[in-house]
Amino acid sequence: MTTSRRVRPETAVPDGETPEATCPYCERPFRRERFQALHVVEAHPDRAAAREREAYERVRDEESDDLFIYHLKVLFALGALYAAFVISSIVAFSIAG
Repeated sequence: MTTSRRVRPETAVPDGETPEATCPYCERPFRRERFQALHVVEAHPDRAAAREREAYERVRDEESDDLFIYHLKVLFALGALYAAFVISSIVAFSIAG
């Protein structure tokens, strides 16, 4: 009987690809160094060194900035969609009336 293995896509390393980083405490492989920096402090907070905590803070700030930019893009897209709907409604009602 085989057991299914749950894989986290953000950290899973595909077959044939070498991991970019590995956790120094539990040997877990990561596709990106930023995932490893986040993992070390969150999974091993008592063992994380000062340089690992600095890397964690830097990566966390970068992710926060990326998330802010994403939210701005979503807000702009929703605003553009709403504006297109209003303009098309005005055109449709002016043609019909």
